Amino acid sequence: MNDYQQLLRKYCQDGDHGAFRTFYRAQATRLWRFLIARGCDRDSAYDLLSEAFLKFIQSVCKDPSSPVAFLYRIAINLHIDSYRRRQASPIDATVDADDLEPLAGEAPDDHAHVRRLVQNLPADEQNLLLMRYWVGMTHKELAQVLDMPEGSVRRRCAETLKKVRDNWEQE
Repeated sequence: MNDYQQLLRKYCQDGDHGAFRTFYRAQATRLWRFLIARGCDRDSAYDLLSEAFLKFIQSVCKDPSSPVAFLYRIAINLHIDSYRRRQASPIDATVDADDLEPLAGEAPDDHAHVRRLVQNLPADEQNLLLMRYWVGMTHKELAQVLDMPEGSVRRRCAETLKKVRDNWEQE
């Protein structure tokens, strides 16, 4: 049982709200960055974050076996629903650089270029790269979120990153 499962078991079984606050603090910023990277403006990201945690808290006690994966699935589904309602791009290449700072050693122009390249990938590959490199999830965390073996996640990350590099070189 991982730390997040233990925290949520304390919350669900003992009503320990401090345990839930600890889980929230550990996940809220990462999830918010993920939503920003998917193309939400700041206000929409906060709204989706709140809605995701509300839905999460209403259901997590039924089965807290993979809480982080469950939370991200809720947030992704909420974002897809909002995307369908407003028919916007799933990733916005014009997101303000203050929302997503370039990675270490990356020039601001490179940052915008990489975002355009990622925008051209299929949605599942976009999510994979966003969660891995913009949100900073580990392969193990991604494996839980995507419900697949960790080795497969590593392989898919490498293959998707290679696609982006190949497209970069072609341009």
